[in-house]
Amino acid sequence: MEYNKLRIEWDCRRGMLELDKVIMPFYQQYFDVLSDEQKATFIRLLACSDLQLFSWFFNRTSAPDADLQAMVDYIQQTLKLTS
Repeated sequence: MEYNKLRIEWDCRRGMLELDKVIMPFYQQYFDVLSDEQKATFIRLLACSDLQLFSWFFNRTSAPDADLQAMVDYIQQTLKLTS
């Protein structure tokens, strides 16, 4: 499956510095090695609001569905955001 990488990179830019330090590095380093299903989930994650994303990444609230939560968990583990 082909992805518009410029569009995805643009969507990775967030309004919160904390999110910029999570989402863009993950995209730049790991997007290309994700499965097609994971890529689709990551793109869905980018459609969520900054407040939702901040809550999921930093306040440890759960995303509304298992696929999104799995991607949040994967990003946290990959970037070592969890203790």
